[in-house]
Amino acid sequence: MILSKRPSLLELRDRLGQQKALQKREFLVCSSIPQGVPRGVICEATGTARTEWMISILAENPKLATFWVEDRLSILPTALHQRGIDLTRVLIAEAGDKLFQTLRKALRSRLFDCIVLPGVIEQVKMLKALQLFARDSNAAVFFLSKKEKNAWTIPFQIHVDWDSSVRSYTIEILKSKFSHSESI
Repeated sequence: MILSKRPSLLELRDRLGQQKALQKREFLVCSSIPQGVPRGVICEATGTARTEWMISILAENPKLATFWVEDRLSILPTALHQRGIDLTRVLIAEAGDKLFQTLRKALRSRLFDCIVLPGVIEQVKMLKALQLFARDSNAAVFFLSKKEKNAWTIPFQIHVDWDSSVRSYTIEILKSKFSHSESI
């Protein structure tokens, strides 16, 4: 009887590292964040101009297939259209109390490059599941939150506020674990 040699832990780690090195993280174009916004992760935007900033991301990336979901619909499609967003590339949905289930299905479908939702999900278990689904689908998942979450499952956080002196918004990167040269 011949027993196959089991690879050591170091050999397994080396094989995984080689496989991951072949995959490079993609970034969405964002003029207000020079390095861009990473895909395949949860990105949280807080502050008074978070929705306007999100609309500017969609305008700068016109080919994104976007799923905008809210528990109670507050975004106006006409407002998106007035800011130059092609509404044929955006699906807007009201999920009610089925927000997590709706997000899970949208991410698992791999139909969308970008998912936008209110930052109402608080449970770490759900956040971790969404992060895994985002990674697998390579979709950028944007939480538009009123208050910053202190969750390890959210690797990219920004704060966007209106600056009336320049009639635009200012951005502060609160947390970023990514660079263009980094692999997934």
